[in-house]
Amino acid sequence: MKKLFFAFLTSLLVGVPALAAEEDYSLYTSSDGKVSFDMFSHIGYGYHFVSSSDFKSNWSGEFFFNILKVEVRPAEVLGLSLGLDARFNNFNSKNTAFALGNGDNLIKAFDFGGLVDGSFDKSRGGFNVFSLDTPFLVKGIFGNFELGVGAFAAFNLAGNTYYSFMQANRRTEVSETKAKLNTFNYGLFATFSYDDIGVYFRYYPKSSRLLPDGSVDLSYMTLGIAIDF
Repeated sequence: MKKLFFAFLTSLLVGVPALAAEEDYSLYTSSDGKVSFDMFSHIGYGYHFVSSSDFKSNWSGEFFFNILKVEVRPAEVLGLSLGLDARFNNFNSKNTAFALGNGDNLIKAFDFGGLVDGSFDKSRGGFNVFSLDTPFLVKGIFGNFELGVGAFAAFNLAGNTYYSFMQANRRTEVSETKAKLNTFNYGLFATFSYDDIGVYFRYYPKSSRLLPDGSVDLSYMTLGIAIDF
């Protein structure tokens, strides 16, 4: 599952920009330029600043790409944007195994010794989450510069855990699907861009939880970069 996950991300990073370069995915733009509908308008990658009492994060992050975006320009310097994005989150640790515990499909953090018999070398573990996001932004537009502030809701559709270890000179990888997630979480969203390149920041309040009670402790913020086609 994990290999397929990263293979899919790689194919998107290579393929989506290439497709966008070949074809114009603009569905509709009004004659006065005030309303536009676009498909596959941007991709982005962000780094998660993770806080957890259950594990020490290694390199955790997200990759997302836009599916559909509607933008309204009621004034020269004002824009309103509503989108639909597909997003892949990965949280991982070098010294912690993650598995679905106690038959309840909740994500748990384990010491490797609790899951592996005999002599072995620790490796790494983590979990992935696939979501559909609906970001809403109010934008200030000043020439090639754009500043956006708003919020988003994420509908969490699927999750899996994984861990791997070395035993008798052989690597073993274990993955479990159907991790239990909260149906949706939400947060505040801010962007700053120049021309086709921008940075963004996501903030999740304490009331917004990706994982339900009983799963691993997880709190995080995200800082990333986005590229428009």
